[in-house]
Amino acid sequence: MKVKFATDVGRVRKINEDSLWVGSQCLVICDGMGGHLAGEVASNLAIGAIKDFPFSGQDPASEIRKAIERAQKEILEASSRQEEYKGMGSTITLAWIEPLSSGEFELTLGHVGDSRAYLFHDGKLEQITNDHSMVAELLRLGTITKEEAKTHKKRHILTQALGSEDIEVELKKRILLPGSVLLLCSDGLTDVVTDDQIAQILKDAHGEESVAEKLVTLANDLGGPDNISIIIALF
Repeated sequence: MKVKFATDVGRVRKINEDSLWVGSQCLVICDGMGGHLAGEVASNLAIGAIKDFPFSGQDPASEIRKAIERAQKEILEASSRQEEYKGMGSTITLAWIEPLSSGEFELTLGHVGDSRAYLFHDGKLEQITNDHSMVAELLRLGTITKEEAKTHKKRHILTQALGSEDIEVELKKRILLPGSVLLLCSDGLTDVVTDDQIAQILKDAHGEESVAEKLVTLANDLGGPDNISIIIALF
């Protein structure tokens, strides 16, 4: 597994409230929110909780859930201690990668919020995670179209995030074949860059050293309205 990553404040925001971490088998992206500096605090707290978690790899799904719940607890505790942090929150998308004797890899994903995970293989891009947002719920119900979702006034309202009262960690498992590309990203990318544009860049990911930076540059060229964070794992 080869990993590339990049993060950028974008063209509009003054502070980068995204945080990311790349471990030997663990990849995680968080997008913080809530008040002056508080989003940055929330995402950093979440990353810290994941970095400190004693992963063994024996039961990745259970460990991921516990690690994310620990991040949730730390954000809630910090919010209750300091008034300026009240109401802060963060998305989290966490990938645990286990190499298999077959040469394939087992991916276990844990996810809360709308920072996405995509899988690119054989020329096809698939969004693995479900957005935990009001607009995504309306899309799943068939109440609005994909085109309407792009400009919907509630498109940034989350139904779940770390720091909210209750969370339910979404867990997914996949087998990754050699040649696959895994992308984790904050919504600073997906709000402005289409899936087709992402796929066009990822098709050359194995031969392009600056593939993460290319995605950041494209998001900024399209306005860069939010912080942009990207982790790309090549198999």
